[in-house]
Amino acid sequence: MTLPNAPLNRKSKPVLSRLVNLVVTVLVLCLGPVLIGVGTHLINADEELVRTGERAAGTIVEFNDVTKASNRKITVEFRSADGLVHVTRAAVDHDQHPVVGEEVTVVYRAPDPGEARVVGFESDGVFLRGVGTILTLIFGGIAVFVTIGSLRRAWRDRRKRIGHT
Repeated sequence: MTLPNAPLNRKSKPVLSRLVNLVVTVLVLCLGPVLIGVGTHLINADEELVRTGERAAGTIVEFNDVTKASNRKITVEFRSADGLVHVTRAAVDHDQHPVVGEEVTVVYRAPDPGEARVVGFESDGVFLRGVGTILTLIFGGIAVFVTIGSLRRAWRDRRKRIGHT
């Protein structure tokens, strides 16, 4: 039985809850910038490969023309300098209309022809950087509004405590 005026230890749950909320908030706020960084790194790596890699003629063997932008992809076959046939895929922008059988330029890393890019088509980093930008804008905007609301509430409570109305 507890006494009516006995202090209750209610801080442990709110403190833990606040800590979990803080950790989740920090992770969510960091997700966008991390995706922007990873996307930018992939784009830069692709640009470096296009500048320094071996070039080969490739043929589009498949084109998935779907309405969802992230699923529009071409499959390209190309022959490397060692005579082996390799396959690579590339994302297709909605402005592009590739045709199966069309020739395209493929750039690949000579020691590893499996690492190849189709010149003129999107890097996978473009998608990641775009998602990162959108997440940063959404969650950053929410954070700004929540912070402003908390500051206004704290200011209002402070004014009430010191006797202003």
